[in-house]
Amino acid sequence: MNLFDLSGKTALVTGARKGIGFAMAQVLAEHGADIIAVSSKQSSEDELSSIVRGYGRSFEGIAADLRIRSQTKDLISILKGRKIDILINNAGIANRAEVLDHSDEQWDETLEIDLTAPFLLSREIARGMAERGSGKIIFTASMWTFLGGKNVISYTAAKSALGGLVRGLSNELVPLGIQVNGIAPGFIETDINDRVRKDKARFEFLTSRIPIGRWGKPEDLAGATLFLSSKASDYVSGVVIPVDGGYLAN
Repeated sequence: MNLFDLSGKTALVTGARKGIGFAMAQVLAEHGADIIAVSSKQSSEDELSSIVRGYGRSFEGIAADLRIRSQTKDLISILKGRKIDILINNAGIANRAEVLDHSDEQWDETLEIDLTAPFLLSREIARGMAERGSGKIIFTASMWTFLGGKNVISYTAAKSALGGLVRGLSNELVPLGIQVNGIAPGFIETDINDRVRKDKARFEFLTSRIPIGRWGKPEDLAGATLFLSSKASDYVSGVVIPVDGGYLAN
Protein backbone atom coordinates (compact mmCIF):
# COMPACT_ATOMS: atom_id res chain seq x y z
CA MET A 1 0.00 0.00 0.00
CA ASN A 2 1.31 3.43 -0.97
CA LEU A 3 0.41 5.60 2.00
CA PHE A 4 0.96 8.78 0.01
CA ASP A 5 -0.94 7.92 -3.16
CA LEU A 6 -3.70 10.50 -3.80
CA SER A 7 -4.93 9.06 -7.09
CA GLY A 8 -8.65 9.64 -7.54
CA LYS A 9 -8.72 12.39 -4.91
CA THR A 10 -9.72 16.01 -5.48
CA ALA A 11 -8.10 18.74 -3.40
CA LEU A 12 -9.40 22.27 -2.94
CA VAL A 13 -6.59 24.69 -2.02
CA THR A 14 -7.31 28.31 -1.15
CA GLY A 15 -4.63 30.93 -1.62
CA ALA A 16 -3.11 28.66 -4.25
CA ARG A 17 -1.91 31.19 -6.79
CA LYS A 18 1.50 31.66 -5.16
CA GLY A 19 3.59 31.02 -2.07
CA ILE A 20 2.66 28.26 0.36
CA GLY A 21 -0.65 27.44 -1.33
CA PHE A 22 1.11 27.01 -4.67
CA ALA A 23 3.59 24.58 -3.14
CA MET A 24 0.79 22.67 -1.39
CA ALA A 25 -1.23 22.28 -4.58
CA GLN A 26 1.85 21.21 -6.51
CA VAL A 27 2.83 18.40 -4.13
CA LEU A 28 -0.74 17.07 -4.03
CA ALA A 29 -0.92 16.98 -7.82
CA GLU A 30 2.48 15.31 -7.99
CA HIS A 31 1.06 12.48 -5.89
CA GLY A 32 -2.11 12.05 -7.92
CA ALA A 33 -4.71 14.58 -6.78
CA ASP A 34 -6.83 16.71 -9.06
CA ILE A 35 -6.72 20.37 -8.01
CA ILE A 36 -9.31 23.09 -7.52
CA ALA A 37 -7.34 26.27 -6.85
CA VAL A 38 -8.93 29.36 -5.30
CA SER A 39 -7.57 32.85 -4.82
CA SER A 40 -8.75 36.39 -5.43
CA LYS A 41 -7.00 36.50 -8.83
CA GLN A 42 -6.97 32.82 -9.66
CA SER A 43 -6.98 31.73 -13.28
CA SER A 44 -7.48 28.36 -14.92
CA GLU A 45 -4.52 29.08 -17.20
CA ASP A 46 -1.41 29.99 -15.23
CA GLU A 47 1.85 28.51 -13.98
CA LEU A 48 0.14 26.27 -11.44
CA SER A 49 -2.32 24.94 -14.00
CA SER A 50 0.55 23.99 -16.31
CA ILE A 51 2.36 22.15 -13.53
CA VAL A 52 -0.74 20.27 -12.38
CA ARG A 53 -1.73 19.25 -15.89
CA GLY A 54 1.86 18.26 -16.52
CA TYR A 55 1.40 15.60 -13.86
CA GLY A 56 -1.65 14.37 -15.78
CA ARG A 57 -4.11 15.79 -13.26
CA SER A 58 -7.13 18.02 -13.86
CA PHE A 59 -7.03 21.66 -12.77
CA GLU A 60 -9.74 24.22 -12.15
CA GLY A 61 -9.11 27.79 -11.05
CA ILE A 62 -11.80 29.80 -9.30
CA ALA A 63 -11.43 33.50 -8.49
CA ALA A 64 -12.90 34.36 -5.10
CA ASP A 65 -11.85 37.03 -2.62
CA LEU A 66 -12.38 35.39 0.76
CA ARG A 67 -12.17 38.73 2.52
CA ILE A 68 -15.69 39.31 1.22
CA ARG A 69 -18.40 37.14 2.77
CA SER A 70 -20.61 37.17 -0.31
CA GLN A 71 -17.78 35.82 -2.46
CA THR A 72 -17.14 33.02 0.04
CA LYS A 73 -20.80 32.10 -0.13
CA ASP A 74 -20.73 32.23 -3.93
CA LEU A 75 -17.75 29.87 -3.87
CA ILE A 76 -19.65 27.49 -1.62
CA SER A 77 -22.55 27.54 -4.07
CA ILE A 78 -20.22 26.75 -6.98
CA LEU A 79 -18.77 23.81 -5.05
CA LYS A 80 -22.08 22.40 -3.82
CA GLY A 81 -22.39 18.74 -4.70
CA ARG A 82 -18.77 18.46 -5.82
CA LYS A 83 -16.66 15.59 -4.49
CA ILE A 84 -13.84 17.22 -2.54
CA ASP A 85 -11.64 14.82 -0.61
CA ILE A 86 -9.05 17.28 0.71
CA LEU A 87 -9.70 20.85 1.81
CA ILE A 88 -6.72 23.06 2.49
CA ASN A 89 -7.68 26.37 4.09
CA ASN A 90 -4.55 28.32 3.29
CA ALA A 91 -5.64 31.81 2.12
CA GLY A 92 -4.88 34.57 4.58
CA ILE A 93 -3.51 38.03 5.21
CA ALA A 94 -1.63 39.80 8.00
CA ASN A 95 -2.54 43.43 8.57
CA ARG A 96 0.41 45.01 10.37
CA ALA A 97 -0.03 47.91 12.76
CA GLU A 98 0.72 48.66 16.39
CA VAL A 99 -2.24 47.69 18.52
CA LEU A 100 -3.21 51.29 19.36
CA ASP A 101 -3.36 52.05 15.63
CA HIS A 102 -4.97 48.77 14.55
CA SER A 103 -8.24 49.81 12.93
CA ASP A 104 -11.64 48.15 13.01
CA GLU A 105 -11.34 47.64 9.27
CA GLN A 106 -8.01 45.83 9.61
CA TRP A 107 -9.42 43.63 12.36
CA ASP A 108 -12.57 42.73 10.42
CA GLU A 109 -10.73 42.05 7.15
CA THR A 110 -8.16 39.78 8.80
CA LEU A 111 -10.65 37.72 10.78
CA GLU A 112 -12.91 37.34 7.75
CA ILE A 113 -10.29 35.67 5.55
CA ASP A 114 -8.10 34.05 8.20
CA LEU A 115 -10.86 32.59 10.40
CA THR A 116 -14.44 32.99 9.19
CA ALA A 117 -13.97 31.90 5.58
CA PRO A 118 -12.04 28.75 6.61
CA PHE A 119 -14.81 27.84 9.04
CA LEU A 120 -17.57 28.36 6.48
CA LEU A 121 -15.75 26.33 3.83
CA SER A 122 -14.97 23.56 6.30
CA ARG A 123 -18.55 23.34 7.55
CA GLU A 124 -20.04 23.12 4.07
CA ILE A 125 -17.47 20.84 2.44
CA ALA A 126 -17.52 18.54 5.48
CA ARG A 127 -21.15 17.71 4.65
CA GLY A 128 -20.11 15.80 1.53
CA MET A 129 -17.12 14.26 3.29
CA ALA A 130 -19.40 13.00 6.07
CA GLU A 131 -21.76 11.41 3.56
CA ARG A 132 -18.82 9.51 2.03
CA GLY A 133 -17.28 8.72 5.42
CA SER A 134 -13.86 10.17 4.62
CA GLY A 135 -12.04 13.44 4.17
CA LYS A 136 -9.10 15.59 5.16
CA ILE A 137 -9.37 19.20 6.31
CA ILE A 138 -6.12 21.12 6.82
CA PHE A 139 -5.61 24.68 8.03
CA THR A 140 -2.55 26.83 7.53
CA ALA A 141 -1.95 28.10 11.04
CA SER A 142 1.12 30.06 12.19
CA MET A 143 3.74 30.52 14.86
CA TRP A 144 1.23 33.00 16.22
CA THR A 145 -1.14 30.12 16.89
CA PHE A 146 1.20 29.49 19.83
CA LEU A 147 2.87 32.88 20.40
CA GLY A 148 1.72 36.47 20.73
CA GLY A 149 3.57 38.17 17.90
CA LYS A 150 4.01 41.91 17.63
CA ASN A 151 2.13 44.49 15.54
CA VAL A 152 -0.16 41.78 14.08
CA ILE A 153 -2.88 41.57 16.73
CA SER A 154 -5.73 40.61 14.38
CA TYR A 155 -3.55 37.98 12.69
CA THR A 156 -2.51 36.57 16.08
CA ALA A 157 -6.14 36.45 17.22
CA ALA A 158 -7.25 34.67 14.04
CA LYS A 159 -4.40 32.18 13.97
CA SER A 160 -4.78 31.44 17.69
CA ALA A 161 -8.45 30.75 17.06
CA LEU A 162 -7.54 28.37 14.24
CA GLY A 163 -5.87 26.14 16.81
CA GLY A 164 -9.18 25.91 18.66
CA LEU A 165 -11.05 25.40 15.41
CA VAL A 166 -8.81 22.46 14.52
CA ARG A 167 -9.47 20.80 17.88
CA GLY A 168 -13.19 21.56 17.96
CA LEU A 169 -13.86 20.43 14.41
CA SER A 170 -11.81 17.30 14.97
CA ASN A 171 -13.88 16.35 18.01
CA GLU A 172 -17.06 16.49 15.95
CA LEU A 173 -15.86 15.33 12.54
CA VAL A 174 -13.33 12.59 13.20
CA PRO A 175 -16.09 10.15 14.25
CA LEU A 176 -17.52 10.74 10.76
CA GLY A 177 -14.26 9.72 9.10
CA ILE A 178 -12.84 13.23 8.61
CA GLN A 179 -9.41 14.10 9.97
CA VAL A 180 -8.88 17.78 10.82
CA ASN A 181 -5.39 19.16 11.37
CA GLY A 182 -3.25 22.24 10.92
CA ILE A 183 0.22 23.17 9.75
CA ALA A 184 2.00 26.05 11.46
CA PRO A 185 4.67 27.49 9.16
CA GLY A 186 7.58 29.26 10.76
CA PHE A 187 9.19 32.22 9.05
CA ILE A 188 8.72 31.51 5.35
CA GLU A 189 9.96 33.51 2.36
CA THR A 190 6.57 34.67 1.03
CA ASP A 191 4.91 37.99 0.23
CA ILE A 192 3.21 38.13 3.62
CA ASN A 193 6.66 38.54 5.21
CA ASP A 194 8.16 41.00 2.73
CA ARG A 195 7.97 43.90 5.15
CA VAL A 196 9.76 41.95 7.88
CA ARG A 197 12.45 40.64 5.54
CA LYS A 198 13.21 44.17 4.34
CA ASP A 199 13.88 45.25 7.95
CA LYS A 200 17.52 44.12 8.13
CA ALA A 201 17.83 44.20 11.92
CA ARG A 202 14.52 42.39 12.46
CA PHE A 203 15.33 39.84 9.77
CA GLU A 204 18.73 39.05 11.25
CA PHE A 205 17.30 38.79 14.77
CA LEU A 206 14.58 36.37 13.70
CA THR A 207 16.99 34.30 11.64
CA SER A 208 19.29 34.01 14.64
CA ARG A 209 16.39 32.44 16.59
CA ILE A 210 15.83 29.67 14.02
CA PRO A 211 17.97 26.65 14.97
CA ILE A 212 18.14 25.34 11.40
CA GLY A 213 19.78 28.67 10.47
CA ARG A 214 17.56 29.92 7.65
CA TRP A 215 14.06 31.03 6.77
CA GLY A 216 11.84 28.41 5.21
CA LYS A 217 10.71 28.23 1.61
CA PRO A 218 7.14 27.36 0.53
CA GLU A 219 8.27 23.90 -0.59
CA ASP A 220 9.35 23.15 2.98
CA LEU A 221 5.63 22.78 3.73
CA ALA A 222 5.17 20.07 1.07
CA GLY A 223 5.99 17.08 3.26
CA ALA A 224 3.60 17.97 6.08
CA THR A 225 0.90 18.79 3.53
CA LEU A 226 1.23 15.44 1.81
CA PHE A 227 1.28 13.57 5.11
CA LEU A 228 -1.88 15.21 6.43
CA SER A 229 -3.67 14.80 3.08
CA SER A 230 -2.94 11.08 2.70
CA LYS A 231 -3.73 7.73 4.30
CA ALA A 232 -0.50 8.09 6.25
CA SER A 233 -2.33 10.40 8.66
CA ASP A 234 -5.57 8.43 9.07
CA TYR A 235 -4.95 8.14 12.83
CA VAL A 236 -3.88 11.79 13.25
CA SER A 237 -6.48 14.44 14.04
CA GLY A 238 -6.85 17.59 16.10
CA VAL A 239 -3.22 18.67 15.99
CA VAL A 240 -1.28 21.62 14.59
CA ILE A 241 2.15 20.59 13.32
CA PRO A 242 4.85 23.28 13.37
CA VAL A 243 7.12 23.39 10.32
CA ASP A 244 9.46 26.05 11.64
CA GLY A 245 13.08 24.95 11.53
CA GLY A 246 12.96 24.36 15.28
CA TYR A 247 11.85 27.90 16.18
CA LEU A 248 9.30 26.94 18.82
CA ALA A 249 11.77 24.68 20.59
CA ASN A 250 14.41 27.43 20.88
